[in-house]
Amino acid sequence: LGWPKRQMALLARRAWGGRIRPTIRRRPFRSVPRRDANPFVIRIGAIFAGRLMRSAANSYLKGIPKHKRRRYFVGGVFLLSGSLGCGFAGYYYWHLTPCPITGRQRYLSISRDEEIKVAQQISKHQADSWKKEGTKCLGVDDPRVERVRDISVRLIRALPTLELAVEQSLEDKVIESMEWSVTLVDKKVANAHVLPNGEIYVFTGLLDMCGEGSDGDSMLANVIGHEISHALLRHGGERLSKRNSFLAAQSLITFMVWTLMPDNVFDVLGIRTILGMEAIQEQLLHIVLTLPNSRDQESEADYLGLLLSSAACYDPRQAAILWERMSKVHEGKEPPELLSTHPNPSKRAVQLREWQDKAFSIQRDTCGCNSRGRPKRRSHGLTGLGQQFLSLLH
Repeated sequence: LGWPKRQMALLARRAWGGRIRPTIRRRPFRSVPRRDANPFVIRIGAIFAGRLMRSAANSYLKGIPKHKRRRYFVGGVFLLSGSLGCGFAGYYYWHLTPCPITGRQRYLSISRDEEIKVAQQISKHQADSWKKEGTKCLGVDDPRVERVRDISVRLIRALPTLELAVEQSLEDKVIESMEWSVTLVDKKVANAHVLPNGEIYVFTGLLDMCGEGSDGDSMLANVIGHEISHALLRHGGERLSKRNSFLAAQSLITFMVWTLMPDNVFDVLGIRTILGMEAIQEQLLHIVLTLPNSRDQESEADYLGLLLSSAACYDPRQAAILWERMSKVHEGKEPPELLSTHPNPSKRAVQLREWQDKAFSIQRDTCGCNSRGRPKRRSHGLTGLGQQFLSLLH
């Protein structure tokens, strides 16, 4: 699937009659390489900082009358924590950006280059893991690989059509940094994923779930389109950014709790109770801060994936049918939606049916539909540089 990415983008914009904007590569201001923080080390550091603050406050408050010590101590702790919280809130607000197509405000604190490096590490790690498990990646001589590849190419070719249909653009730096490739993994898992650098992985179990024929291709296209949407909308980078913000919020709360905690707390509660309280705090923050955002990302990818597969002339009705099928397979096994990273499958099917009118309107403009509502193949209607752009994808 390799082709000159920059040339493809330039030809595409000229074919659409849009202006060509130069790509400016900005290097983040950082004197040392960025390293991932160890959550355990950060937690222990917050605990020690809290106890040191408690000890320093006790020493400072010795010269203050007893009836004022508590008020001074609690006020000082909340003033310090409030200052740190305001600084964190300002940093969070500064890194809010609108998501392409949907317009949702998202928090992104890592650069695109860092996101690509993480994707390369994940690619290497999962390749080593599959090698140890004995899981094989099928070669090009397998007809199923050609099927997945053809569907993926059609979806990628439909990106310019989708942008024209919704009258909005994806991020140039994201599209230009993609190194598209397709890998079919011989594993009986009904799943697929796309890394932030454009590596598409599909498992043979998903092909069995979708079935053969045009309906099966439409189901498969919707799943791959969903995963491509995750990569194009930088959901991976958003999750990495959220992980850092979650750790910061957790550390701030830990600092406050251990600063306010009396000196004899270990004698009263015991270490097991205190550690249990820490675990409950972590789970509550995970439910409140992390899971809702993850479900929003899944719904966002469902929406864009449906529109993308429709722009590629696949039947959008099959998306809801697939999730209804998934709902029956996993019936009774799914956790409550409040505790899940994904929306309920039956709820996703309902949402996909609500978005079908938008999907069909894109099809009518790009592919055309017969009386049964199924898309029929026809040329994209591009001439000149537009045809040169399409020829690069062969």
